[in-house]
Amino acid sequence: MQTKEEIRANVWETMRSQWGNQHALRRAHFGQRGWLRPSILRLIEEKPRNGMEMINEFAQASHGWWRPSPGSIYPLLETLEKEGLIKKRNDGRYQITQKFKNESEYGGPADEIITNLEGTVSYLEDMAKNDKPKFSVYRARIRELNKRLSRL
Repeated sequence: MQTKEEIRANVWETMRSQWGNQHALRRAHFGQRGWLRPSILRLIEEKPRNGMEMINEFAQASHGWWRPSPGSIYPLLETLEKEGLIKKRNDGRYQITQKFKNESEYGGPADEIITNLEGTVSYLEDMAKNDKPKFSVYRARIRELNKRLSRL
């Protein structure tokens, strides 16, 4: 039977191999605008939960190798509540609001999607300047995306 440390090492090794290298691993987004935000919204969409229940859910889903801190969960819950996407009930659990339901029908708020797209374009511009061989592999796909965006 593997120890927790061995399991963690195997998980991180798998992630590194999927993401390529340490540089890519450092670029992974773990905060509010990364995967934590949509993950929390998905958990609350399944059923109302409080912060501790969400922390435990993440720990269980990761087989104990990652447990988000209250300092990452509760400020995000507060932000989501201020944005009107969730609402805190009297029992301390958060639930999805109608605003979230309306926005999720279209894949999320367009402003956030466009902001993420702008950041991605900036990254690709830097790649084109600093790593031309790596960038050239993606030129055809970028041209196709450009055509699709132009039709909007």
